[in-house]
Amino acid sequence: MAKKIVHQVVDLSDVELASESRADFEPVNFKDTKNTFVKLAAVYIELINEEIEKKDVASSGRMQGSITPTQMEIDGDVLKIGINAIEYASYVDEGVNGWALDRGSKRKFVTKGVDPEGEMVKSLKEYISREGSSARNVKVSVTSRERKGKAMPDATTRAAVNMAYLIKRFGIKPRHFWRDATERFIPIFEDELAEALRVDIINNITK
Repeated sequence: MAKKIVHQVVDLSDVELASESRADFEPVNFKDTKNTFVKLAAVYIELINEEIEKKDVASSGRMQGSITPTQMEIDGDVLKIGINAIEYASYVDEGVNGWALDRGSKRKFVTKGVDPEGEMVKSLKEYISREGSSARNVKVSVTSRERKGKAMPDATTRAAVNMAYLIKRFGIKPRHFWRDATERFIPIFEDELAEALRVDIINNITK
């Protein structure tokens, strides 16, 4: 005959503590958990950068340098650490639809024009400067307006403008470096945090 398993719920709401004051109890010290939390933020960023390099994400230098952890915040029983990154990182991770090509992204370039003084062109100029001549192998066109006497921009600016136009037209292919880094990070986070909590519990019981 199979044994019957009984689940008993014990209601502790009416149990009186031996002491009348909560001040008599020392707060639990989660020192190892807090230290581990900070270290895990660094591990997460390292995994993100590994995925960026693995996927050979273009113009990644500035983006990688922008990925940094915030200060740890304690909100009651909740520990929080954020990850800072330039907005462009999410575009590369999720992809962006071009006005002439659907990349299957929720983001989309809706305008065709390119501002030579805009942030996109400035970022591409930085990329061209880092990557050297190989990044300059972009067809640079001269408009009729420029032929009529408008000041000609330098070659790097014209190359960056042309690259920006092509990016807005064909979009940005999703690289999913952040998503893949997160998938790698979750099991590490769970194991490391569980061990840190175990250590803290033991230390608080035995002190």
